[in-house]
Amino acid sequence: MADPHIVSELDGVDRFTVVVYRAGLGLAGVGLCWMAVSLLQGGDPHAGQTLVVAGALAAIGHLHLYVKFIRQIIVTAGCLGGALVFGGRGLVAAAGFGFLCVSLSALALKEQFCFRIPGLRLVPLFLAVGVFAGAFGAPFVAGIADGVAGVVLLTLTLAKARQPLHFDIGDKTRYQM
Repeated sequence: MADPHIVSELDGVDRFTVVVYRAGLGLAGVGLCWMAVSLLQGGDPHAGQTLVVAGALAAIGHLHLYVKFIRQIIVTAGCLGGALVFGGRGLVAAAGFGFLCVSLSALALKEQFCFRIPGLRLVPLFLAVGVFAGAFGAPFVAGIADGVAGVVLLTLTLAKARQPLHFDIGDKTRYQM
């Protein structure tokens, strides 16, 4: 997480990683909304879930967080989740999606230090309700929870899009390698 008062010189890789991180958050938000619409209409949420997985993995793969231990937990949960979603079926895939939602929840909590977006602190709750409701046969509840989480993530994405890129990086000397 960065201090917006510090303006580090960004190279091409820095700019690329910030853009991919922000795009990943947006893609995950779109995917959650897609899942919500599919679940509420009685359809298959797989296409939306694929977008959430891709967006979450893009965001966590380009995460700027000073403390490497916390960064590693977020990345590991997301990678494990992605592997379980694509390698498993049934409850194993649902558990994998849960791990991805842990990573998205951590990103939402990280971003709530910088943004006062209504519902941002509740994203972990909505994602948890969506995962459990979807896994245990309550698609209407899962659709509502996923939709709310998706709208909040899209609101966050729009807020981040209005910021200069250096706000996401901060003081490059503070990163633990």
